[in-house]
Amino acid sequence: MADKDTLMKEFVETEAAKTEDAVADLERIEEEVAAEATSSVEFEDALGNEQAAAEAAETAFEFDQAKIGTAGIGEAL
Repeated sequence: MADKDTLMKEFVETEAAKTEDAVADLERIEEEVAAEATSSVEFEDALGNEQAAAEAAETAFEFDQAKIGTAGIGEAL
């Protein structure tokens, strides 16, 4: 049977790996949403729908800001 320190080390390593995977997933999702919002800005702008284009631009900006926060989390790990 493994000793307590070994079990704790394995637990910490497993949790760290899960956290890294979660951060990577979050970064991927943020990229996808920001790209979709940017596409929406271009589409709505082409249609002349200024209000929808502005809302999509705001969403894209918010997700760009979120990516900065997520990058900070990833660096802290």
